[in-house]
Amino acid sequence: MTPLDRAAYLAHARTGAFSRRVERSRQVVRDWLATTSRRYVAFSGGKDSTAMLGLVREVDPTSLAVFGNDEFVLPETLALLDATPNLHRIAARIEHAPWFTAWDQGAEGLPAGTEWVEPDGQGPGPWARLHGYDGAAVGIRAGENNYRRLHIRARGELFYARRRQVWQCYPLAWWTTQDVWAYILSRKLDYNRAYDRLAEIGVEPDRQRIGPFAQAKALAFGQLALLKAGWPADFERFALAHPEARREL
Repeated sequence: MTPLDRAAYLAHARTGAFSRRVERSRQVVRDWLATTSRRYVAFSGGKDSTAMLGLVREVDPTSLAVFGNDEFVLPETLALLDATPNLHRIAARIEHAPWFTAWDQGAEGLPAGTEWVEPDGQGPGPWARLHGYDGAAVGIRAGENNYRRLHIRARGELFYARRRQVWQCYPLAWWTTQDVWAYILSRKLDYNRAYDRLAEIGVEPDRQRIGPFAQAKALAFGQLALLKAGWPADFERFALAHPEARREL
């Protein structure tokens, strides 16, 4: 991010509105902790999950972070994962696009220390049920899109998800991008340096995303073009395994 952006975020962190928003989110976390007996924080390596993990660990420093490995991961994301304490890595077959399913060959080639999860395509859900987790904190925000805004308005920041059989917690439900960066910088949290690279190639803060290399909803917004511009070697590695990626440019 630019020095001007950093100064603006730190200035926002000193406002009363920001402090009130953080305190409300802390209370949501406290309620979630009081409601559950075994829980985890879903951690993607993105800015939202970084802020959320920091917030949860303000209240409970022992909270477990769980990362779902999408097979192709940016080097900056891997660096952040390696620096994150009390982190557990899992992997499963998940279809991100019609032509890209993560770990399509099963557990073959799985990185050391990563737990394979079945059944396929459901992320941490089966793993959580298998290990008796009854709570999950997820870093989604209402401002990301209309679907999430409607979902959060309907369910609230803490609710029981019957299908997943967990108490779902959205601590950052009403945070803005400005709030997220204000929290990360004011708390001096380590963050994914891929965001700095996205800023360098001209991506506006509200459009910066860290996630699977080819996600169906993001392909229409030029996800692979950004990958090629910012990480050409990683794009070539991905395209070698999935030639369809070149047709998406």
